[in-house]
Amino acid sequence: MTPLQPTGPDYLKTPMRRHAAMDHDFYAWRDSLSARRLCWPDGIRLGVWLQIAVEWFPLNIGDKPFLPIGAPSRPFPDSQTYTQRDYGNRVGIFRMMDALKARGLSGSAFLNARVAQRYPILMREILAEKWEVVAAGLDAGAIHHEGLSEEEERGMIAEALAIFGDFGVKPDVWHSPSWSQSTRTPRLLKEAGFTAMADWANDEAPYRFDTSAGTIVSLPTAIELSDREMLGLRKQALDDVEASFMAAARRLAREAEDSGHGRLLTLNLSPWIMGQPYRIAAFERILDAIFSVDGTRAVSAPEIIAATDDL
Repeated sequence: MTPLQPTGPDYLKTPMRRHAAMDHDFYAWRDSLSARRLCWPDGIRLGVWLQIAVEWFPLNIGDKPFLPIGAPSRPFPDSQTYTQRDYGNRVGIFRMMDALKARGLSGSAFLNARVAQRYPILMREILAEKWEVVAAGLDAGAIHHEGLSEEEERGMIAEALAIFGDFGVKPDVWHSPSWSQSTRTPRLLKEAGFTAMADWANDEAPYRFDTSAGTIVSLPTAIELSDREMLGLRKQALDDVEASFMAAARRLAREAEDSGHGRLLTLNLSPWIMGQPYRIAAFERILDAIFSVDGTRAVSAPEIIAATDDL
């Protein structure tokens, strides 16, 4: 009998897979828990990076090579899902802004470029609040994957930068929609002038990520501590989500105290989820509880990079 051969599109192939080594040569493995990693100023033990996902989900979003996280999934036009996501940009984001501002805190907008085009008032509010802008691709459906040509992917990055440039913004940090990348993405980001990317969820501190165009910094990004993962996908109770955030903060603060070097807590939150009127009080409680932990402060990407010893 002839063995069955794998079939399917090229983007499902894994040419870098091999035995006795990692499936890539982007960085060396390290023991990231024990090594000295972060040195915060002013006696800070725990930095908290608040990643606020500000996204536009096209109504005719595609499903290649996969359906983006949180995308409309019913037959076109899925107005129910589309309008719920739209709610985040019309209502939910402003509740979250108010909660942060009331506490003297600032977030990092993981911002789709096309949000700036479609919601210019929102873009101006984000800039007025002095939030850090992380370029989160073109829109929630603009997935980076191996099936794109290099020119297509380079064009997507360039288009996003051009849109931000129209608002006088030049982001230094990139996040691909749905944490997606091709094997070319880090190099193309470096060539486009980005100093860091937040797509790989394998660490709690930055590390050097090598490309043929030079080194780019890989910044931690939250998948486990994401409201989309916990509330949207796992359907966890809101009380359990609050408890998880606080358990993470207390553990990391204790590790910082015991080890003598800093820790970083990364939270990824979506206005269409956490900005709902029955959840916003939980968001406020989470903020109050986390920032009541001794030695805790909100941090931005440049502060995280500056505090990293081994870049």
